[in-house]
Parts: sequence; C-alpha cells; structure tokens
Amino acid sequence: MISNEEIESFLHGNDPEEFIVAIEFDYASNSIYKIKEIPGKGKEIRKDTFTPFAWVGDLRNINFYGGSKAAQKEAMTKHGIMIDKLETHGDERLEKGMTFMVKSLKGYRELIQFFREGGCDPWGEKTKDKIIILPPVEQYLISKEKRLFKGFENYDEVTRLVYDLETTSLEPQDGRIFMIGIKTNKGYHRVIECFDESEERNAIIEFFRVIDELKPSIIGGYNSANFDWHWIFERCKILGLDPKKICKSLHPQHSFTRKDGMLKLANEVETYTQTSIWGYNVIDIIHAVRRAQAINSSIKAAGLKYITKYINAESPSRVYIEHDNIGKLYLNKEEFWLNTQNGKYKKADNPAYDNLDTKFPNVYKKVTGDKIVEMYLDDDLDETLKVDQEFNQGSFLLAAMIPTTYERVSTMGTATLWKMLMLAWSYKYNLAIPAKQDKTDFVGGLSRLIKVGYSTSVLKLDFSSLYPSIQLVHDVFPDCDVTGAMKGLLGYFRNSRIMYKQLAEEFEKSDPKKSKSYDRKQLPIKIFINSMFGALSAPQVFHWGDMYMGEQITCTGRQYLRQMIGFFMKRGYEPLVMDTDGVNFSSPSNISDRKYIGRGLNWKVVEGKEYVGAAADIAEYNDIFMRGEMALDNDGVWPACINLARKNYALMTDKGKIKLVGNTIKSKKLPGYIEEFLDKGIKMLLQGQGKDFIEYYYEYLQKIYDMKVPLAK
Repeated sequence: MISNEEIESFLHGNDPEEFIVAIEFDYASNSIYKIKEIPGKGKEIRKDTFTPFAWVGDLRNINFYGGSKAAQKEAMTKHGIMIDKLETHGDERLEKGMTFMVKSLKGYRELIQFFREGGCDPWGEKTKDKIIILPPVEQYLISKEKRLFKGFENYDEVTRLVYDLETTSLEPQDGRIFMIGIKTNKGYHRVIECFDESEERNAIIEFFRVIDELKPSIIGGYNSANFDWHWIFERCKILGLDPKKICKSLHPQHSFTRKDGMLKLANEVETYTQTSIWGYNVIDIIHAVRRAQAINSSIKAAGLKYITKYINAESPSRVYIEHDNIGKLYLNKEEFWLNTQNGKYKKADNPAYDNLDTKFPNVYKKVTGDKIVEMYLDDDLDETLKVDQEFNQGSFLLAAMIPTTYERVSTMGTATLWKMLMLAWSYKYNLAIPAKQDKTDFVGGLSRLIKVGYSTSVLKLDFSSLYPSIQLVHDVFPDCDVTGAMKGLLGYFRNSRIMYKQLAEEFEKSDPKKSKSYDRKQLPIKIFINSMFGALSAPQVFHWGDMYMGEQITCTGRQYLRQMIGFFMKRGYEPLVMDTDGVNFSSPSNISDRKYIGRGLNWKVVEGKEYVGAAADIAEYNDIFMRGEMALDNDGVWPACINLARKNYALMTDKGKIKLVGNTIKSKKLPGYIEEFLDKGIKMLLQGQGKDFIEYYYEYLQKIYDMKVPLAK
C-alpha cells in the first residue's frame, strides 16, 4: 500500500517551487515560461526547458516509416529521438498497451515531426489508441513535478480581476458599449463610461491598459465567453481597432487567441469560445456554476441574480434593473429617489415624493439614472467576485494537484482529471499505459419508488461516499494498476474530505466563516472521489477503466442498500424511495424513545456516547455492520414529502423551504408558468393545505384557458 506521504508529495508536486500561477509554452523558441505572483512583489516570469515525450504502443500495423528500421533510425538521429521500454510488471493489459516512452532532445516540434514524417498523425483516428502526446504545458508540469498555486493556501490570496460590460443592445452590430466595470479582490474598482463611439474606442483601450497595469493572475466575467468577449472583439472590428495591438499580454510577441472550447457538464458537453491572453488565466465564472448545477438538483438556474441569492451573498441594498431598461435609464439621466437600504428607486418627478431625504434621513437620496446604472454594475461586479470565490475554490484546489492549466481544470470532466493523475503517476514510475477495454452494458445502482404520495417524518439515510468506500473496503481496483496508485489516491482524497467535513462541522457555530471555508474544500473532493466509478466504468475513454470492476461496485452497492433497508424495517421504519446510495424512510412514531450507547466499532461512532432517536439506530447499525471506510449517515430529516415518481420527489424542511428532486418537477426546460404552479402547489400540499391546493389548481387552469399567462413564462 502506498503511503499517504508519498501520495501527498506526488499530488502537490515534489518540486518545491512556489507561487506559479500560469505556464506558457513558446513554440518558436521551444521554451517554457513560468508566470509567478510573488506576494508583496507582483508578477515575475522565469524561463525553463523540458524534454517532450510521448507514450507509444506497437506501430507496426500502421506501416510506420514503411516498416523500415533503417529509415526510422535515421529519423531518430535527425529529430533527437530516444526510445525507452516501460515497465509492465507482467500485466496483460500493460503488455498490450503503450509500452514505449519516446522523447526528443530537440524539442516538441521535432517530436511531432518524427511521427508525421513516418506517416503517422499522432492525433489521427488510426493512432488515437497507440500514441498519447499531451500539450507542452502538461508535459512540463508532469516531468518537472511542479504544480500551480503552490504557496497559496486559499483562492482569495491569488489576484483575481472581474469585469462586466453594459451595452445599449444585445448584439454588437445594433448598439455600443456605454460602460465597463472592473473590480479585483484586492480592492481595485473602476467604472469606465463612454457616451459615444469615440469614447467607446478609448474605453476598450483603457480596459486592456488596466489589465496590463494590474497584471491579475485570473481574469473572469459572468457569461463572458458568450457575451462580453464577443462584444469587445466585435466592437473592435466595427470601431477600426486592432485588438492584437491594444491587448498586451505578459510577452511582447504574444497577445491573445480565441478558439473553440468544451465545457463538461456531468453527462453533457457544451461548446464555447475560449479567449486566452498569454500569461493570464481567463475564465468564465458561469462555467463553475453550470457544473455545480449539473450535479446539484437544488440549483434551479445559473443566472447571477439567482445564484447570489442561492448562496446567501446578496447585499440588502442591491440595485436591480431589468435588462431592456438599462440603456434607457443610463441615457435619459432622469432623477430618482434611491432607497440606500434596500436598493429600490422611484422617479423623483412625483410631488408626493418631495423632500424624501429630509423626511427619511439616511434612507433616501436623489440620484440620476446613470448613477443607478453605475451602482447596478458595481453590484454585479461584487456578486461576480463572491460567486467566483464560492464556486471556483474547488477548481483552484484541483489545479494545485492536477498537472494542467487552471483554464482547463475549470472546464474539464472529472474522468479526464483522473486520467491526468494516472498519466502523471505512470510517467513518474516509468509505467506502460494499459490497453483500453470495450464499453459494455451492466446493471447500475438500485433505484425504486416504494410509496407514492404524501408522507411525514421523513428521514434520509445514505452511505458515506458509497462507491469509493466499497472500492476501498473490498479492494475493487483494476489489475492493470500494478502499483496500487488508484487505491492510494482514492484513500488520500477520501480521508482529506472527511477531515475537511469534520472541521466544517466543528467550526459551524464558533466560526461560520472558517466552517464555510472547510466546506468549500470538501465539496470538490467529494465530486472527484465519486467520479472514479464513472472513470472506471468508461474504459473506452479511461485507459485504466474496467467494466468488471464497475459492475462489482454497483452489485455490492445494491446488496448494502437491501441489507440496510431490512435492518431499519425491523425497527419500524417505512421505506419510501431508494436511490443508489440512500433511502428515504418514514420514521416510527416512537423514534424519540430510542437510545444506544456507542461501542466505537465504526469510525462514525464514538465509544461510550449515548445516541438518541434515529441517531441511536444509525449508530447501532454502524457498530454492527460497517467496517473500514464504510458508514451510514443521516442526510436530513424533513416534516413531510411527496413522492411523485421514481427519482422525483418534493421535501419540506423544518424551516418551511421546499426541495425538489428529479427532472420531472425541476427540469431547466420546464416552462415558467408550469414551474410557478408546481412551486406554489407542491408547497401547499406539503403544508397540508389540500383544499387550498384544489382551489388554486382550478384557478390556474382558468388562467391558462383565459390566456392570462405572460408570454415570457
């Protein structure tokens, strides 16, 4: 078994160099540039070199260099090629996989040229399972054992700049930019106004000048990949500006690039346009929210207004303006009374509102429409920073361990993250890359709807990280992982997550801010460890995937779930819904009478502690049945629920809030008027207002029949 020290050293990079925030590769000079943010000093750029490499399998059946050993040997001399045999430890899949390490002492382009001159496209369809050549930046991080962000404990320590545009129309051909807002997490704040196209030209130039002056490590916007960057570059064309000249990067011979990117959202993929500026990390913060939304059913939307409220980060004095009214409000410059406490405003031309600032001192002040727009923009920037801090903390933590760029970590799928780790491990220990397996069908987790309709006293029990725990306890890992890296990595991540989770609980009341910080740290690790099963069950993508292992995990999970249900049914619990790793029960009426003294036979049970209520039954179950990393958790108690269909149910919290689970009742594609009806109607039913619901139902039907539903819904 690999030690935690060895795993930790590998993950965080054995090289001690700190404060690297970005890596760039210059193809012309075949050089690596390390961009560093030195605390208290600012940016520093250092040049470095590396030896490019490729994992290669048997190329004989693709007629490499016409099958001529002499031609291949001559090309090796020409391109500075070295070839080494990799370790297989006698494993069949490793023997059939990529068993050679090919390096070029003359640089990355020479390595690529070596393959192409031999009639082999390294990224072609015929060679996709025979050659792996990573981008130069990833090769550098792997071979030099360096990692980004080493030396930074928290995301907020890195200089981050966010920006936002206000425009007079939705398309750049139909209007112009009239305001650019810029804000950093280090206190810088600037609003650039422009009243005509001449000032707009200057504003865009000034925007890039500010970036060059501040030199942040991360540049972000909200929906900036699809909107803001598109607007900036299209307006440059219209205004006759050359963006390559005004967008100064950290290298005098490089500016920016724009290319197609892919955003991985659980089982879906979306394309977008990635803007990259040499030396900077350019991200779209909405991507982090969209990724969270894809796996968290309680997040209904990804808009900035909604998500800020969702994380309870909205300022009480937040100013809102309907999007189609922003331009008019700015241009007309009418006077308004602004309530400085709640952010609401009303026109000052009504005599009834005269002298509001005198009648309500420190509450109202008179402002013009353009000032309201500026406040609205400032609030947008402030919320963008808060949302970035909340949702990209995870990407920051992963980027400190995964040998790739921060931009890529922010958009890549979790299976690719595991692939990057295993490739880095294989390089470090001179291991071959296993041959891929074919994807086959297998039975998944247990999912059943047992009772339809209304239930009370709902208790949700689920196993703590069920699939990762099964892997660790029952040693379910592929044979081709000959050094046990996957088990060591999974164990390390699982223990780190438990530590952060326990610290979050410990400081929840005494230091909520610290508690939230630890909770942020455990969340991406949770997603990451749970994704190993997905990678393992996708052998056509993940080289170390194994369908038999995937099937063993789900089969074992089904057995655990059935055994747990039987235990709790004998104690009077009524199962309602079961889904993969947990079960919703209706608790027995005498639940409060239950007591149990913990024996400490499971990591979640404290020896000698008295457990009361449902906690007593859970502790007893853990003591009797759960060993190693396995454990059963209380995931929540709710006064009432409605089970509608398999994987679709509604819960009411003890504070009266409603949680909807399942695409049937919370789909993003659901029309607004149906969503509005379900939100209100389900809440009525959960609160026992059956008669009121019937009346509301028929009233809403009449509203639909009378065509009184707004087109926007």
